[in-house]
Amino acid sequence: MLRLDELRAEIKGEFFLQEELKNHDVKKVEALADIIIKPAGKKDLIKLLRLLENASYPHIVINSKGRVVFPDRRFHGAVIVTDLNKE
Repeated sequence: MLRLDELRAEIKGEFFLQEELKNHDVKKVEALADIIIKPAGKKDLIKLLRLLENASYPHIVINSKGRVVFPDRRFHGAVIVTDLNKE
């Protein structure tokens, strides 16, 4: 099982728990996320995706302009918010 402290040790970026996506400039998406992760760059994004996939942890990648519909207005897992084109 993947733990949050392990993710924080491996990934550079920002981590937020139990927060609304709209508070992180994600437009058109109204949902509460268990974890919001904003990786510092492409290398951290790739590493993060591998860690989450190896742990079978549910996750989705969106950008701030993305349109995502969550079935019960909540995503049970990690939401990765990135605008890598801005870097």
